[in-house]
Amino acid sequence: MKKLKLTLLITLLLAFSSQAQDIGIDDLLEDFETEETETSLLPDKMLFSQRMLWGEKGIYRKVGIAPKTLTAETRERELKVRRNMFKVHQATGLLAAGGMIAQAIIGPKLYNGDFGIRQLHKNVALGTNIAYGTTAVMALTSPPPMVNRKKFDNIKLHKILSVVHLSGMVGTNILARQASKGNVNKNWHRAAAITTFGAYAAAIASIKMEF
Repeated sequence: MKKLKLTLLITLLLAFSSQAQDIGIDDLLEDFETEETETSLLPDKMLFSQRMLWGEKGIYRKVGIAPKTLTAETRERELKVRRNMFKVHQATGLLAAGGMIAQAIIGPKLYNGDFGIRQLHKNVALGTNIAYGTTAVMALTSPPPMVNRKKFDNIKLHKILSVVHLSGMVGTNILARQASKGNVNKNWHRAAAITTFGAYAAAIASIKMEF
């Protein structure tokens, strides 16, 4: 039974890798396309972090990281930066998924009293958090797209699910600390971890969904 579970988890990770190869960096960056009549070089709506960093009066423009004057040429360069950041987002996202799967294997053993793997559990958790954090930073601090997506599609769903698994990731880490101190039932931590992984897996899968 354990071999079957391990085989299933490995198969799932390989499936994620296959999905990621076709994940659609082009789908994620489909926002770049704009109509010929579009005159604004920045979208009307941006993430708070993007507006703070890349807006017309954003921090990056004030300190010289980004050009102070917006032109079609400078925006094209920013979109190339966005593309590169999303490639990192893709790679570290897969690493985070692998870490979550590893925790799904290690966690139950720790719960069942195999305390010899406690340090391994901590190390994998740290690596997963770093990979996940990098993935989130790449998405939140990338230059904004040229235009807003108005229709509800797989990219919109991906973004909605990201809110769910981001909240779940924060909750999982908080509950892990509390559970280690005996302040909360460890099953709460387990439930939060399962929910987070479910939303994360769905977010990866949503990239290839057709509407």
